[in-house]
Amino acid sequence: MRFLHPEKTQMRIDTTSDSPSWTKVFDIAHELRQLGPLMEEKYPDLDWELFVCLRCVPKDLQRKTFCRYYASDKMFGLDIAMEEEDFVPVKKDTAGQRKLIGTAFFTFFVASIRKYEKKLPGLQPVSAQLIADVRQWCIASQWLDSAV
Repeated sequence: MRFLHPEKTQMRIDTTSDSPSWTKVFDIAHELRQLGPLMEEKYPDLDWELFVCLRCVPKDLQRKTFCRYYASDKMFGLDIAMEEEDFVPVKKDTAGQRKLIGTAFFTFFVASIRKYEKKLPGLQPVSAQLIADVRQWCIASQWLDSAV
């Protein structure tokens, strides 16, 4: 997997999705890019890109969520699988879909940051604050309820 990057990445955030057209996953995933400038400003020493793929796929595909750090590309990828069936009850409810995505994203983001804390350049001294800032963004962007 090869990506074109400037010399210094500075916590750029990019997204993609794999979802049925009746969902709002693509549009909601795109909202996550708004977090990039905030992270670049507050965490200039995080010299890697966060790439998030949100997948909304049928349960019987048994797609697994995973993360990986591509050191040569300075890219940390989160591939988050959500079950399409969970989106059916909120088919016409963008806010409901945003909460499903937010919960899946934040839960996996925290687990991944903790798992890669010592492997991602510059992360260890700021990981707890980064998690807190991402949580706050998720609450402010209505991806999470404040109680989560």
